[in-house]
Amino acid sequence: MKQSAVLLFLILTSLIAEAENKWELRKNSEGIKIYTRSVEGSGIKELKAEFEATGNIRQLAKILLDIPGQKDWVYSTKASTVVKVIAENELIYYSEKSMPWPVSNRDVVTRVKVLQDTAKGTLTLTAFSENNIIPVKKNIVRVPSSQVTWKVSTTGSNRLKIEYYAKADPGGTLPAWVTNMFLTKGPYETFVKLRAILQNASH
Repeated sequence: MKQSAVLLFLILTSLIAEAENKWELRKNSEGIKIYTRSVEGSGIKELKAEFEATGNIRQLAKILLDIPGQKDWVYSTKASTVVKVIAENELIYYSEKSMPWPVSNRDVVTRVKVLQDTAKGTLTLTAFSENNIIPVKKNIVRVPSSQVTWKVSTTGSNRLKIEYYAKADPGGTLPAWVTNMFLTKGPYETFVKLRAILQNASH
């Protein structure tokens, strides 16, 4: 009897955990779907986005590695500068994000690597914070951790399917529930602009 009760408890716990970790569709507009899900040990949710765009992986890679150009399409980017070029497809950059008053601006130092397979028509981007490279600046909150993955595949002639995954801690005293409220706004506006830039590059 006792063993049955323990087994039932473990099964129920497992089912609850699985349900909590499922992706929840938060926004579906103009072909861009954005999902969030809970992260164990964190009040801030993980994000996933899915959409298609006109273009090819070479064009996309060029845009993603154009760090100063991020201010033209990455939401709330005040400035982005290259800190160190490691290889043709890998670098470290610094970025400052504008935040609405009275919230302090955020900044982050990121290592990004882009891998292309032109034969298969795929691209993978990985990016994660490396904050010990540049000292913390006065009146700007350093993002303590961020992790981003892009998975891109060619779906047809000059068409791309893009999957984007992100986990981040914005730092400071901003409550997790406030961060979660606006979690879809930045990525959505970012991908709308990226899709337009890609389409223009393909013409």
